[in-house]
Amino acid sequence: MVLARMSFWYFKAGKREEGFAELDKILNTLAQNSEGFRGYMSLLSYENPNALTILTLWQDEDALKKSELGVFARASQKVQDQLERPPRVENYRIYSTELFQRPQ
Repeated sequence: MVLARMSFWYFKAGKREEGFAELDKILNTLAQNSEGFRGYMSLLSYENPNALTILTLWQDEDALKKSELGVFARASQKVQDQLERPPRVENYRIYSTELFQRPQ
């Protein structure tokens, strides 16, 4: 069963790009090297220029829990000075998904 963590990040005014760069670096190193990591998606809000949502996918509950103590904790710590408030987190069970890319 694949699980997902959706985290909602709210940055201080003008700090989203800087914070996003740090979080993206962590996702591209720590997360990708974590056992059970299955992918991620970063979503920059259209409505709120200081908001970012990150969806990470994990192989099972064990991987999700380990990532909370490792990857997520490290990410939160790394950008805490740029945050307006701590990130809000929701966990999900993936029911279905289909992602594809059309040739250009």
